[in-house]
Amino acid sequence: MPKLKPPTEMQCIPIGGVIRQVAIGVWVLIWTKYMDYTQIAAIYSISLIWSTLLELPSGALADMIGRKKTVIIGRIINVIANIVYLFANSFPLFLIGNILYQTNWAFESGAHSALLYDSLKENNQEKNLYKKTETDTFFYCTIGMVFASILGGFLYKYGANTPYIACVIASIISLIITLFFQEPAIDSNKFTLKNYLKQNIEGVKHIFENKMIRAVSFFSFIITFITYTALWYLYEPRLAAGGFKPELMGMLVAGTYIIRAVGTKLVPILDKKLKKSQIPIFLAVLQSIGSFLSFIPGKIGAITSVYSRKFADGFRNPIVATLQNEQIESKYRATSLSAISLFTNLLIGLSGPVIGILNSQYGPQITLGIFGFIGVFICIPLAINLSNTIKKYSFD
Repeated sequence: MPKLKPPTEMQCIPIGGVIRQVAIGVWVLIWTKYMDYTQIAAIYSISLIWSTLLELPSGALADMIGRKKTVIIGRIINVIANIVYLFANSFPLFLIGNILYQTNWAFESGAHSALLYDSLKENNQEKNLYKKTETDTFFYCTIGMVFASILGGFLYKYGANTPYIACVIASIISLIITLFFQEPAIDSNKFTLKNYLKQNIEGVKHIFENKMIRAVSFFSFIITFITYTALWYLYEPRLAAGGFKPELMGMLVAGTYIIRAVGTKLVPILDKKLKKSQIPIFLAVLQSIGSFLSFIPGKIGAITSVYSRKFADGFRNPIVATLQNEQIESKYRATSLSAISLFTNLLIGLSGPVIGILNSQYGPQITLGIFGFIGVFICIPLAINLSNTIKKYSFD
């Protein structure tokens, strides 16, 4: 069998990329023209809960019909989502657009990572190259987001919804690139309703199968919850609360992705400086400190809190993804990764109304700062438990 070329960081650039996420720097300015923070939080809450319902079925689908086909389905939906965003001018239209947008990520979340890992595994390179490839992919996607944020701030001057024109174009490009992905061989079953339901059940059970997988899974739930709750609900509102102009907002959001790229590139150094068992504690502490910095009022608190947390996120993605994939069997990989995303997105979705109310009553400054306490009382203890488990199983 010929060796497969796995999806690489260069294929990922349009995915995260230069244009696909152009609205990322100014979306809060666009949306608040038509809605308040409570309505915006409601949209994210509803759409994230919707995507949660799709996470597990889409992961099982990827394990049965193939990762590539599942990603392609997601990309088609993403094109439609961006077209809806382009014409959105009311709560219902933004809700439809965001539901479609989150549907895309539900289809991609487990399938894309599984496609990469199993392609490398087929070449007997997963141990040597997975973390490096995941790190490089995350880095190049992050750099793409830098240019996207700057471009979004520039295009915003020519019309509030103009950045979404670029998003439509890039989502079509990313769909075309996906057609050239190669599908690795996987331990799959013939697609029947019975096998499909069985795959869902066994995939969920697998993430709780032993102490090591449980420790990784629970830590993943919370560190990702802390990260993505702020990403969906708080980062841009926290910066916007500083009163920055649209062009500067685009630059500031671009800066957050530069600092995340720096964190990603420091992963190999972190691996050398810290034992594997120490890294989860490092991530949890860094995220907690970043959250507490939000209590500093004004522009200083906005920049230091958002930037320090995005710096921590640069470490989080490749490290957590590697921990997960090292423990999960190939035949359950996409299903189990989607199950982890399911539980995380459920937490994020259910927290939406609460965060919306807190944002409206107390402001993003206080709301983001509260996550420091979640870090201290929940995330750091889970990180310590994972650290002790890694030591026990001699993974250091």
